[in-house]
Amino acid sequence: MTISTNQQKDFHIAPMLDVSTPEFMNFFRILSKRAILWTEMIVDETIMHTNDVDSHLAYSPHLSPIICQIGGRNPEFCGKATSIVESYKYDEVNLNIDCPSSRVSGKRKFGAILMKDAETANEVVAAMNENVKNIPISVKTRVGIECEDGEILDNMDHLIGFIDDLRKRGCKKFYIHARKCVIGGLTPAQNRLVPPLNYPRAYRLCHRFPDCEFILNGGIPGLAAAKLICDGIQMPRGKKESEELETKSCENKEHKVPCGICNVSNGSCTTPPTIAPPNLTGVMLGRACMENPAMFWDIDKYFYGASSNPCQTRRDALIQYCEYLETVYPRRCCDNDERVTSRIPSPKVEMNVNSGGCPICSCTYKPAPNVKTEQLNDIAQPSSKAKIKITSRVVDRSLRPILGIFFGLRKSKQFRRECDKLSRDKTIRNCGPGFILRQVLLAMPSEILDQPFTKTEDLTDADVPLHVGPILDSCKRCVGN
Repeated sequence: MTISTNQQKDFHIAPMLDVSTPEFMNFFRILSKRAILWTEMIVDETIMHTNDVDSHLAYSPHLSPIICQIGGRNPEFCGKATSIVESYKYDEVNLNIDCPSSRVSGKRKFGAILMKDAETANEVVAAMNENVKNIPISVKTRVGIECEDGEILDNMDHLIGFIDDLRKRGCKKFYIHARKCVIGGLTPAQNRLVPPLNYPRAYRLCHRFPDCEFILNGGIPGLAAAKLICDGIQMPRGKKESEELETKSCENKEHKVPCGICNVSNGSCTTPPTIAPPNLTGVMLGRACMENPAMFWDIDKYFYGASSNPCQTRRDALIQYCEYLETVYPRRCCDNDERVTSRIPSPKVEMNVNSGGCPICSCTYKPAPNVKTEQLNDIAQPSSKAKIKITSRVVDRSLRPILGIFFGLRKSKQFRRECDKLSRDKTIRNCGPGFILRQVLLAMPSEILDQPFTKTEDLTDADVPLHVGPILDSCKRCVGN
């Protein structure tokens, strides 16, 4: 069965280790109600053996649509983990055959290395398919792999055979990171930049397997490029724009990596398809979400065609995020509970009085009308010697998703400095990360906070982070047809 040409194209926020935290996902749900969120990879053994599955899999329903990615090579564990994930009402379960880290693909032999061990990959996917009832399973993988032992599996024949075998085991949805993976020779960060991008390989997979869905990942510079990939060059446009875009396409010309037609610095071929395959059902972006999250305010309207976006200014988004932080990490400045807030869910504690907070944060959180000033004064004055009840890790996790929100603006560095300074101020730590962020916002000029987000159509190249290697000479070993 082929995929309908009318199927909605989707925008995915990529799973990123130590990035795709609950805080990150909630911030991006504030920016977009339509984007599909992903958890970071959760190892099958963790799901099977933990005494607290909720801490790994529980999420707020408003985050849906959301996909859970698992990693592993044990068919029994991956199958059972898939069943557990489905019981938490995720929209999809994804198997990671993409991660290049030495800890994952090297020592533990899952992730990208499963492209070499296809038999194990097939068994794992079959077990996942057998253990799921009502939601799809999917695989995220690369277009090729270069192994530590020198074996290179970086051609269309191997890729087609690998996808076909997984397809026969019940997987009909693939997220294609359009770079090959170099195990052992490059770090995970280098593996996201150095190997040239090869978009046409993903398009060829679409044509080869019309009954499967494919989502393109890797180096997509922003919403405009993402939409162009999904729509294709020959969608209805003005004549001049169509001619300009047609000159960029090399899909139907001789393709060779390094690609002299695309003229990308590391030899990448990043052409959009001339005619978008109907089963190219979406795109996935990751690191750009950290570097310039403001760019994604326009997902709902620009990409999905909604009538409006949830937020119009940075203040809109950040105030909503403060409110979220104040809910999941309540203040610990006014309680006698000795427990420490170190993760979600935080300890449920009772305030000493029905106040708006301690003398430091009471100006932000107004006390109840019946609370007298002397009651506030009875609360212990915060100091650097007071017990810290909220860990630095909580504050860092809370602030990290929004550090790039002023990307390209003149006060971006000031915002980062204020976040760093106040996150280390122990006298206000117990007032919570929501309060800390509110104090940071007080240091920012109103004209910057209230400046409307820039429409996607008006962004310049400088507003869009690029994720390709800087020079071709640094990646000669990664270049192939």
